[in-house]
Amino acid sequence: MSEVLRNDIFRFSSELPVKQGFYRLCKFKPENPQFFLPNLLVTKAKSDPQLPVYFTDSVFSKELFDSIEDGDIGIVNNGNMLRVILSRRANHNTVLVTERCNNSCLFCSQPPKTGNDDWLLSQSALAIASFSLNGVVGVSGGEPLLYGDDFLHFIDFIIENSPGTALHVLTNGRKFSDVSFTRQMKERSDKIKITFGIPLYSSRSSVHDYLVGSEGAFDETVRGLINAGNSGINIELRIIPTQANYTELDDIIEFTGRVFSNINQISLMGLESIGWARKNWSSIFVEHDSYSEKLLSAVETAHRAGIPLTIFNYPLCHLPERAWGFATQSISDWKNYYPKECDECTQKSSCAGYFSSSKGRFHQPPSDLPPGLDTTVS
Repeated sequence: MSEVLRNDIFRFSSELPVKQGFYRLCKFKPENPQFFLPNLLVTKAKSDPQLPVYFTDSVFSKELFDSIEDGDIGIVNNGNMLRVILSRRANHNTVLVTERCNNSCLFCSQPPKTGNDDWLLSQSALAIASFSLNGVVGVSGGEPLLYGDDFLHFIDFIIENSPGTALHVLTNGRKFSDVSFTRQMKERSDKIKITFGIPLYSSRSSVHDYLVGSEGAFDETVRGLINAGNSGINIELRIIPTQANYTELDDIIEFTGRVFSNINQISLMGLESIGWARKNWSSIFVEHDSYSEKLLSAVETAHRAGIPLTIFNYPLCHLPERAWGFATQSISDWKNYYPKECDECTQKSSCAGYFSSSKGRFHQPPSDLPPGLDTTVS
């Protein structure tokens, strides 16, 4: 099988181990050496050991040098390994601000931890400001809004230091059940473009709470969605079809249209076989082809509700053709791949492909499609 579209992890060489942490990656002398993060010089070959004062350290790796743009952001781990977390070549950029969470979703791709990791929030703020992207940066967890007031301060820092960067925050939405917090977040969302991706997995509390592994989560999420929507906060509502809820996609969308406001998009998300999803796969995954009609009905229900719907993380060949116009190339390039069976497919250029984590026993082979099949949606 093919490798991922863009590698994000690199080994490098250096005279001494590089201190663990976040760095602004520099291929050349910075025009302005004063940045929020230390500058790490990246070269193709071993460089002069006498570094200018505006570089904290240097590493050499031709692969890394050729894979980054000047000013990308990376994290150094274990002294000689670097992961590029913000890249101008990436199709999506996301920072992880915590691994703590008050849900325990059966399909969680980032299983929660309990240790204090507040440093991730502060370093992520510096990384976003240093990256200064005139575009969207995702903010993920864990549950970012567990920080409460500290998350509001995080937003304040971005507003002040990188106002051209829009944010897309993945959250379970439970914190928005706090009216005071919601009001304060609305004040900040008037100053910076920010969207909150909030999942709702059922219109029934028992099913939602079962999938997120937390009793009472449904009530808090629903109250949060009502508060946030009524205040004018931008919301993307997310649904992951599983064995427990795929038959009620229509009900969830109808419930959304009746109860909530300011839902700018409904996103149907295909499962990623990573984290806890792997151990629970046999009890949560439902074959894509087995609920094609449910997907088409969900599209029609969203249309009647006047809410745009987009389908994420599904290869086109696993969707009914009439749904293709609603599917998007959504998988982040550092975990996206196309198996060799896709090489001759005429739809490859517009297809989401597969998660690299699906290789092996979690892989669903591409379905056979007639060459040049019409993708027009009626």
